[in-house]
Amino acid sequence: MIYLSILLLIVVTIIFGKISVKMGFSSVVGQLLSGVVLGASFLNVVQASDLMHVISETGVCLLMLNSGLESDLKEMRKYIKASMHIAVLGVVVPAIVFPLICLLLGYTLPIALFAGVVFSATSISITLAVLSEQKQLATPMGAIIISAAVLDDIIALAAVTLFSIVIGGGTLGISSLLPLITFAVGILLRKLSFSVFIGKGTTRIGQWLCYPVFFGSIGLTITVQGLGDKILPIIIFSLLAVITKFVGSSIGARLSGLSRRVAYAIGAGMISRGEMALVIIQIGLSSHIINSATSSEFIVTVIISTIVAPLMMKPLFAKV
Repeated sequence: MIYLSILLLIVVTIIFGKISVKMGFSSVVGQLLSGVVLGASFLNVVQASDLMHVISETGVCLLMLNSGLESDLKEMRKYIKASMHIAVLGVVVPAIVFPLICLLLGYTLPIALFAGVVFSATSISITLAVLSEQKQLATPMGAIIISAAVLDDIIALAAVTLFSIVIGGGTLGISSLLPLITFAVGILLRKLSFSVFIGKGTTRIGQWLCYPVFFGSIGLTITVQGLGDKILPIIIFSLLAVITKFVGSSIGARLSGLSRRVAYAIGAGMISRGEMALVIIQIGLSSHIINSATSSEFIVTVIISTIVAPLMMKPLFAKV
């Protein structure tokens, strides 16, 4: 039954992705929505499983590995100053705004501070998927976004490590760092003569197995039922998730001397939270910083930002 559920998720996710492209959206949007449709919110025919989680995590690693293989390290180094500005402001703005709004909404100080950490992270995997789809991965803008997103996640992971130890007494496992590690491995493998063959093989495995499970399983985590009393905070969090990252990263890009169009495209590219924010939420749960009710609000917000981000990225990338 588990294998049939995974097969169904893969087939439907691929179909939704293709339909999404036909409609002019990113395939990532359709793939995410497929999980929502198949999950408890609507049809309830596919449930998350341990095997699905393993395949999904493998998908993250393959996506990061392939992104590393396609990324030009020299190009990334060339724009390190811009990347630093974008990463720092992209973290600082949500890290300040989210706690303030959370306190106004009645959340406790630890939860408010933790929200700032959660939404300071960027989902490099989803951004990279859209960059690759639009052939922007090897461009200067792609290099800047990749560098900024990596720095962004390093800052967020360092913050949540310190936060969980001081507030919750938790620790950070190697699995949280694995996406960044595989990305670094991909960059190193790029120097090898047979790196092209590695990239082709891992891309096929990812596209037909791991990527659909990864993106589809994110959609499975949302349940529409029972969220009635949480609609207001979710709407506010979702707006903040988009605005704080877009504004912070765009300002960082403009301070680096980049044009307004490029700055807006980079701002959109930094919006998605995805898997990194979900990892941080899990750390918060295991460290008893937040409870399941609060985590569900954060997860829905992450999913909404993950859906909105590609919708903003595609037209803004096209203008660059």
